[in-house]
This record gives sequence, structure tokens and C-alpha cells, in this order.
Amino acid sequence: MLLTDLRALKYLTPFLSAAHTLSSAANALECSTSTVAYWIPRFVRVGLLAHLGDQSRAGMAMPLYRAPARQLVVPFRALPFDRRVAMLDSGRMRVLRRFLDGLDEALERDNSIVLGFRSEVPKSFAIEMVETDEHKRARTYNDGWQTLELSDDDARQLSIEMEALVGRFVGRNGPKRYIAHYGLAADARHRWRSATDDIPG
Repeated sequence: MLLTDLRALKYLTPFLSAAHTLSSAANALECSTSTVAYWIPRFVRVGLLAHLGDQSRAGMAMPLYRAPARQLVVPFRALPFDRRVAMLDSGRMRVLRRFLDGLDEALERDNSIVLGFRSEVPKSFAIEMVETDEHKRARTYNDGWQTLELSDDDARQLSIEMEALVGRFVGRNGPKRYIAHYGLAADARHRWRSATDDIPG
């Protein structure tokens, strides 16, 4: 429960990379010692921090703490659904909002972009960018969602190729910063978040 509480996790971070006293952890976090003092006993009680001994100094010795490992692992299925949704979705939505802001700016700057609105059956419609192949090759942005019918082997291969493609461009240190978004997942059997979504097909 503490690991999936992002507020608590923030105060654990110094101890994941190094051993700290109360004051050195507070310095690393740039917060008050009283705030860190609130969390340390809670972390120790559940095994997220180990007391390594006391650091000698002028005056009273300071207890020294460290997390049991540099990375703590928890099976995904062991996390309560509401906790993992709250934890992961907050990060996903933060990056998605930044991506959408950048995409909207790119579309607004592109004078050749037009949107097409069409419908082939009542109550079902499609909204799409209408563009030439030449324009598609020239633009520096992309946003596409596609429903695919794949075998497990095809899905596995597509996932590998998507990661490899993005991996080819990592570390190029160009002058502009881009947010890359790519993904693949089988349609959910249980629509927890999307239960009320009206998605055709």
C-alpha cells in the first residue's frame, strides 16, 4: 500500500539509491526533517527501510537507513485494482496530456490540415485527417489508432517491431524534444474504465 502511494514513494526515493540519516534524506528531498520523520517509522514497520546502525557525529548519533534493494518489485496482479489504476493512470494521463498539447500545436501550425467527417451507417461516424501521401511523409507528428485482428504471434511481432523502431531513435540528441507514443494491447474482456464508452466494432 505504501509503495503504490505516490506521496509516500516520493519520501522513499533517497533511500533507494543510498543510505541516509533523517537530516541527509531531508536535504536530498529539500523538505523539513519533520516530514521525513513522519515517514521513516512507517517504512521501517513494513520492511521498506532497514536500520543499518547509527552514524557517529558530535552530539547524538544519527540512525542510518536504506531500502533493502535499489529496486523493489511487486507482482502487478498483487496490487489492488483501485491502487494500481490510481498510481499508473496519473502518470499515463500526465504524459498523454503533454502529447496532446504538442499534437494540437502541430496541427494548428499546419495550414494544409483538413478534417473529414463521414458516416456510412446511422449513429456511427468517423473523423479523420484528410491528407496526401506527400504531406504524410513531410509532417513531423503522428497520431493514429487502429483496430487490428491479429494472432498472438502477429501481436508479439508487432510489439517487438514497435519497440525496435522507437529504440533506433533514442539518444540522438536533436534540437527539438518530442514525445513518442506507441502501444498495443488486446481489447479488454472487462471494460473497467471504458464500460460506458460507445466504441463501434
